[in-house]
Amino acid sequence: MPKTLQQIHEDVPADYYDRGIKLNILQRIWHKKRFNEVRAFSSDLKGRALDIGCHSGLFTKQILQSSNIQQIYGVDISAQAIALAKNRIKKGRFFVADAHKLPFKDNFFDSIVCLEMLEHVENPQKVISEINRVLKKSGQGIILIPTDNQLFRIIWFLWNLYRPVWKHAHINSFNYSTVASLLKREKLIVKESKRFSFNMLLIIKFHKKY
Repeated sequence: MPKTLQQIHEDVPADYYDRGIKLNILQRIWHKKRFNEVRAFSSDLKGRALDIGCHSGLFTKQILQSSNIQQIYGVDISAQAIALAKNRIKKGRFFVADAHKLPFKDNFFDSIVCLEMLEHVENPQKVISEINRVLKKSGQGIILIPTDNQLFRIIWFLWNLYRPVWKHAHINSFNYSTVASLLKREKLIVKESKRFSFNMLLIIKFHKKY
C-alpha cells in the first residue's frame, strides 16, 4: 500500500536540514541562497505571523531574525519536526496541523509565510483559501516554490537517487502563472516576485486587500 503524505513526511528526520547544511557543502550553498532571498523578502513582515509547513523551524528562525515579527506560530504535519521547532524557538507557538484546515480563527495573522510546501499538498487552492481566511485585511505573505524547470527536475532526480527521503513528496508542479492564479481566486494581490538559483526557485510576496 502506498504511503500517505503524512507517513512520507514523518519518514524525513526532523534534523534533516540541519545535518545537511552541516555535512554537505552543496546543501549548504543551496540553503544559504534560499535563506538570503527569503530574508530580503520578509524584512517588512510584522506582528503576529504564521509559518505554514514550518518543519523543524530552521527557516522560521531565519525569518524571525530578519523581520519585525513579534509573535511567531508554526504548523506542520510532522510531529517530530514540530517537537524540534518548539525546542529551537522557545517563544514560538508550534502545532501539528493540516494546512487544509488551519486551527486558527479568521483574520488572526498579520503575516504568513508558506515556503516550499504547496508542492506537497493535495489541494493547493484550499491551502490558499485558508491563508486568506486567517490573514488580516492589509496583511501580507510570502510563498516560495520550486519552478520545476528542466534543471530542477534533473537535480531533483539525481538527489533522490542519493537521498530519497523526499521521494514521492512532490505531488504538484508550479510556475508563476499557476501560483498567481491561485492567489487571484482568493483576491490576494501579488506585490512582487523573483526567480533565483538558476530559475529553479520562485518567491512571491502578496497582500490582502484593505
